[in-house]
Amino acid sequence: MPEAAPRPRRGLESVRDIVLSMALVGLAVVAIYLVVVWQRPEVQGPIRQDPDVAQLVGEVKGSGALPALRPRSLADSWEPTSAWFQTADVSDVGGAVLHVGYLTPAGSYAEVNQTDGELTAALNEWMDADPQAVGSVTIAGQRWQQFETSDQTALVLRQPKSLKVVVTGKAQLAELEQLADSLR
Repeated sequence: MPEAAPRPRRGLESVRDIVLSMALVGLAVVAIYLVVVWQRPEVQGPIRQDPDVAQLVGEVKGSGALPALRPRSLADSWEPTSAWFQTADVSDVGGAVLHVGYLTPAGSYAEVNQTDGELTAALNEWMDADPQAVGSVTIAGQRWQQFETSDQTALVLRQPKSLKVVVTGKAQLAELEQLADSLR
């Protein structure tokens, strides 16, 4: 019988073996990379859940947690982007919070926050910097106090039963006034 070629000792594999091993590792890395990249929201497109604002406000009012106001008569071009409720024990403003965020017709962001908590804490939480009172505006016969930071405006209405309504965002003042005017 012919003598078999001696097997190379471990660690002395051929270049071919090394290239094949590296190719397999490379394929595994590419497969993992593609799976991870595919999971990113910007690849899959935005995940959008249109919140049911009327239902949430109705539930909050029905529970007695807040005497909440609901935006009515807003044009369809106002797109709700977020809506949530926090009880006083989990909010950062010392009271319950009802939040509804919108994309305005001009493409800016505006939100309505309602709370029975501390107004100063709420403004500091919902605005980017230290808000300053700059005057007031009258909307639908009600006096709203106006606050501003370097890039945000807020309109504040104090309601009975210690409810504070804060309309804020990076939208223009006219859009914030339109949103405030829709609250009933």
